[in-house]
Order: sequence, then C-alpha cells, then structure tokens
Amino acid sequence: MKTTFSIGGIHPNDSKISKDCKIEVLPLPEVVYVSMAQHLGAPATPVVKPGDTVKTGQVIAEPAGFISAFVHSPVTGTVKSVGPRKDLAGNNVTHVEISVEPDQWAEGIDTSDTLVVEIPQDNKFILDRIKACGVVGLGGATFPTHVKLCPPPGKKADCLILNGAECEPYLTSDYRIMLERSKEIIVGAAIMKQVLGGCRTVIGIEENKPEAIKVMSESLAELQKTAKGFDGIQVMSLKKKYPQGGEKQLIDAVMKRQVKSMGLPIDVGAVVQNVATSLAVYEAVQKNKPLITNVMTITGDCLPMERQHNYLFRIGMPLSYIAQVAGGVPESAAKIVSGGPMMGKAISNMDACTVKGSSSLLYFTDEQTRRKEASACIRCGKCADACPMGLEPFLLNKYARNGMMEELEENAIQDCIECGCCLYSCPANIPLLDVIRIAKGDVIRIIRGRAAAAKK
Repeated sequence: MKTTFSIGGIHPNDSKISKDCKIEVLPLPEVVYVSMAQHLGAPATPVVKPGDTVKTGQVIAEPAGFISAFVHSPVTGTVKSVGPRKDLAGNNVTHVEISVEPDQWAEGIDTSDTLVVEIPQDNKFILDRIKACGVVGLGGATFPTHVKLCPPPGKKADCLILNGAECEPYLTSDYRIMLERSKEIIVGAAIMKQVLGGCRTVIGIEENKPEAIKVMSESLAELQKTAKGFDGIQVMSLKKKYPQGGEKQLIDAVMKRQVKSMGLPIDVGAVVQNVATSLAVYEAVQKNKPLITNVMTITGDCLPMERQHNYLFRIGMPLSYIAQVAGGVPESAAKIVSGGPMMGKAISNMDACTVKGSSSLLYFTDEQTRRKEASACIRCGKCADACPMGLEPFLLNKYARNGMMEELEENAIQDCIECGCCLYSCPANIPLLDVIRIAKGDVIRIIRGRAAAAKK
C-alpha cells in the first residue's frame, strides 16, 4: 500500500501539461545580472568589480556568514557593473552585471557528460566541494546544502529523504531531470548518504509519475549491481496528495515521524533534499561544477502545446528574455507566477533575473486569477481538515484580524507552511492564507525579538 502523510492535505488537479517536454538548453543572452541574494541567509559579498573579465564557473561572490553561499559567474565575459537591481518582488538587491562572450570554463571544471560513479570516501573533501560550488537546496528554501549535511552535535541522521514528489500543479522540471538525469541524481544521493554516515536513503516519488518511478528504480538497480556505495537506497512510491513535497509531510510519509512545533527535520533523524539538489551535489563533487544552472518549466493553460517547455537555464538570465525565447507572453495572460500555483509568487518585475532556485514561468488568465467574493465563515471546518500542520485556519484568521498576537502564538501560527490548503478548501472564499501569512511574519518577529533580548 502506498504511503502518504497523516494530517490534512488536498487533491488539486495535476495539470502537468509540460511533462513530455524534454529539457532544452536556453541560448545565452547578451547580458546577465547575477543576484547576490539567491540563497537563504546573508547575501554573498561580491569579489569582482567593473572591468574585470570572468570565466564561466569562476567565483564572483563569497559567503557573508555561516548560512550563506558562494556565487559563481554563469558566463564568460566582462563585468559591467556591481550594484542594486530589482528582484522578482521589486526589492533592490545587489547584482553583478556581465556582458556575455563565448564560454571559457574556469580551470578544473569537468564539462563532459561522462558519468562518474565512484563515491569519494573523504567527507571533508565532499563537504568542501559542495560549499565551494555554492550548492543550495532547490526545493524552494535554497538553504546552503553543506550546512544541512552537517547535523549539530548530538543529532544523527537516521534517514536521508530525496524529494521527488513535485506535488505543485503544473511544475515538471523535477520530473524531467528524474527521467533524463536519473543516475546522476542517484550518485548524488549516495554521496550525501556517505557524508551522513551511511544512513537509510529513500527517494520519494508520487504515484502520478509512474515513468519517473520506473526510470529511477531501473537506474538504481543497475548502479547497485555494478558499483559500490548504493546499498541502502530505495525508490518509494507515494500516494498523490498535496503538499507531499513539504519537508515535514515527506518525513511523516516516509518515516512515520512528526516534527514538533518549531522543530527541525534532524530532530527526528531526518535530512530532506530535493532531487535537483542531489543532481547539483553530483555535479559539484564529481565534476567540480558550480551551481550555475537549473531547470525551469514554462507552462500554463493559455499556452499551446508547442510553447510548453522545460528549459535548462543559467542564473542571471532576465525573465523577459526567457519569455521572449519561449514565444512571448501570451496575450491572455493576466498574471505570471514564479513557482507553482499553490505556493508560488506573482512576478511584479519581468526584468528580474533567474536565481539558483527559479522553477517556472507560469501563465494564468484573468478568469483563473479572479477571486470570488468572500462571504461569512460558516464554521464548516474544511480549512482545519485540510491543514497539513494540524492548525485551525479559521481561528487564526479571527485572531489575526483582531491583532491577538499572544493567541496566534499559542495556536502555533508560526508552524504554518503557507501551502494554501486552507484557501483552496474554503467554500466562503475567505482569503485565509493572505491574512495568516502576514500575521505569521509578525509573530515570528516577536519570537525572535524575545529570544534576542533573552541573550543580552
């Protein structure tokens, strides 16, 4: 029997329109703009200046703290400027502008397609490579991967879980890399398993992706027969349910363990990484290749099939350029979303550029984005039934609208993962997620302020 998480969840339409679109390599633009804030934690510090020439894969920014990451040039060319530029949300963020020339890769980077299967046994070497190559989590949070692979003292990983659920409707980039780069993903998993002490490793894939389950299982079986280091890895078929790709939900589905309020996965012996992150780990450790590329989906119901794409992009590409290469923004598109329809963010600035964690350009029509008029709460409890964190959104909404911060904290608003299940399930069309998201930010600031004051 297929497994899934035990609390809440919903079943939106898959809408995986672009699932059969093979990964295409995007041609390079004339100029790229590389953000210094494309990972969780402190923005990186630029180490180049206008007039400098850079090679593809060369370091252009260094970490500015423990939770930070190196940033590398995605192209060969000349640095034109270093300064503020608007990001997806319209905020000013430091970018390095580089005029693009034909690729010359930095020394020591292996750009061949040769599969390297042998797993290094030196954990320090592995972690140093992952850090030096700027690898971050590609499942949404972009947390520096080398930090996540180093559990704090007293904590031990019982299970490494690779997230291949891709439960957000429309998105198909993870699905395509599981089909086209399956062995590299599995080698990346074996590398992380080695660093974590050889723990059990599970690659979780939802049942609505049978071809990915088949290809990953066959590749794993072949590697287990022909190479060392792949024992203790399995592919697990998961029952389709949103938000299965959430860390805590995936841990529940695979390990049947629940992470407590404000807790971390490692508290229950889990480390969760996305399949795209595993591919990036492979390229970093086996090829010394920095994280300067990822795959993004171009999709939407208003796009004809020939304009659906899964693109291998380089960081720093303007979104407007990608949209143009893909045939332009459709006239019927009223909103463009970065990410999936449930947790993605509307793009307010198409001149913003791709970052390591970019996952899609999703086009919605006016009809799809128009909200129905909200009515009074009928206390049906559907939002509470759907919440995968076991919260009571109708109650949090009431407290938030009345500014009741203590009550919000007591009812664990800080545990909300902003998945949108409450909004999706509400028959009264109450904008629960909008209200709760704002109030959650306020409560977390109060908690952090209290913690900082206690340290003084």
